[in-house]
Amino acid sequence: MQKKMIFGLLLAILLLPISVFAEKIDITSYNTMNLEESLKDENITYDLSNYKENDNQITIYMFRGKGCVHCQDFLNYVNSTLVSEYGDKFKLISFETWYDSNNSSLLNKVATFLGDEAGGVPYIVIGDKSFLGYASSLNSEIESAITTLYNSKERYDVFEEINKEEKKETSSNTAAIVIWNAVIMAVGVGIVIWHNSATKNQIIEELSKKTSKK
Repeated sequence: MQKKMIFGLLLAILLLPISVFAEKIDITSYNTMNLEESLKDENITYDLSNYKENDNQITIYMFRGKGCVHCQDFLNYVNSTLVSEYGDKFKLISFETWYDSNNSSLLNKVATFLGDEAGGVPYIVIGDKSFLGYASSLNSEIESAITTLYNSKERYDVFEEINKEEKKETSSNTAAIVIWNAVIMAVGVGIVIWHNSATKNQIIEELSKKTSKK
């Protein structure tokens, strides 16, 4: 019975995870649309002949619901004003959340990370600035956020920051688990040593009894 218990303990130790890995956010694994695709999806007439995307542009992340009036208002503003005045500074990536549960979950994660109340659309993220909803009164703030991020030497990207934070938490959890495994292993080894010592003493005692009887 004791042997079975010891074997079970050692087996449990071997099966304990030695590390925990947080899943890295890769936006390419989500359903996203660029500016042109977003405008087309909302049936907005556009002319992007003078608009070109490049790697030096900052990214406006937009979480939207297809058919959402305020989302359409923001896209119309991007199309009519931002493209002509700031088109060389930004590109847009949108996540449709009303019909895509993965995008909806991502919205909640990003909003929580930035300290915002999750759920509503449009939810617009430019660097570390976020906008819950859209109205024309926000235009100057949005334009300022674009310019500030574009001119920044260290451009803040919310997905990169989330991944950095999760990497820190993973390292912390891994260290804790390694320590816990070491403690459990030490206890298991101690039990094995104790069991072997007890068995050895029992054998010696039995041999002594047999010797004394002779």
